[in-house]
Amino acid sequence: MQMEEKEKLGRDRIILWLVKMMHVYSSMNFTKFTELGIHPGQIPVLSMIAEHEGISLRELADTIHIKPPTVTVTVQRLEKNSLVCKKPDPADQRVARIYLTEKGEKIKQEIKGLFEENERILTTGFSEAELNQLRDYLKRMIDNMKN
Repeated sequence: MQMEEKEKLGRDRIILWLVKMMHVYSSMNFTKFTELGIHPGQIPVLSMIAEHEGISLRELADTIHIKPPTVTVTVQRLEKNSLVCKKPDPADQRVARIYLTEKGEKIKQEIKGLFEENERILTTGFSEAELNQLRDYLKRMIDNMKN
């Protein structure tokens, strides 16, 4: 195989396209999220709190597979921005439960709107059959990584 062909194969690796897509996607969203007062890295934490109101820090760390100190710092920043609040667990005062504030609920809705807009942008020009096939491919890739 000639050098040109090897270089072309390298450029056509799926992993490179996935990395490039994630880079462009992150760049596209960074400004939008910072305008909302959210760092993109905080979104998984905020989303999990929204899905599981009253989750503890430990449960949050275990669920999203982030080290407890990292979750603590992220929650403190979200708390500082008035997006979440901590309340003691009535059954065990040593455990803090985390809840979205009214402002956090509003931001959650804005983020949902951004994600819907992003999906519209990403999938423009795809048929329903192609979208179903893409979903299947992505699910299979995720399953492959889990094995």
